[in-house]
Amino acid sequence: MARPRIELLLELMDRAFSGNEHALLDNLATVEPKRWTRVPDGGQRSIQEITRHVGLFKYMYGNHGFRGGDLDYTDDPATPPAERLATIADAVAWLQEAHAYLISGIRELSDDRELEVPRKAHWGGLVPTYHIVVTMLEHDLYHAGEINRTRALLQDDDGWFVPDPP
Repeated sequence: MARPRIELLLELMDRAFSGNEHALLDNLATVEPKRWTRVPDGGQRSIQEITRHVGLFKYMYGNHGFRGGDLDYTDDPATPPAERLATIADAVAWLQEAHAYLISGIRELSDDRELEVPRKAHWGGLVPTYHIVVTMLEHDLYHAGEINRTRALLQDDDGWFVPDPP
């Protein structure tokens, strides 16, 4: 069982999720609780709504790609009751469950060759397993940046630190 690619992808997925300044949970940690449900001027989604989207697709990709594909967009845990997203802490706990659910399917892959096996996608088509894994890795990073930008606009700290020239 040779799994170096799988192990690397799992490590990168965990890094995109938590543990560094670019990661999803690390960006959520910078959000002031009073900004959780606010929508920035000119925007259409709150950080809470972005977070719900991220978790929903962890469940949908995980279920359809690795668990039989019986989960629907309206099913709990993919769409949890409102109290699961009421606070940032509640949402982080739900996201951790969603991430563990997705990762558990990938951890079950026995060999790197399985990354080329077609698997069901949530929209009904088939895609290589690698596509599911990389899409979900990119998804966390994309939305971590979106959360960071939304937070910066709402908290009025949307500037780059540029040191004065010597």
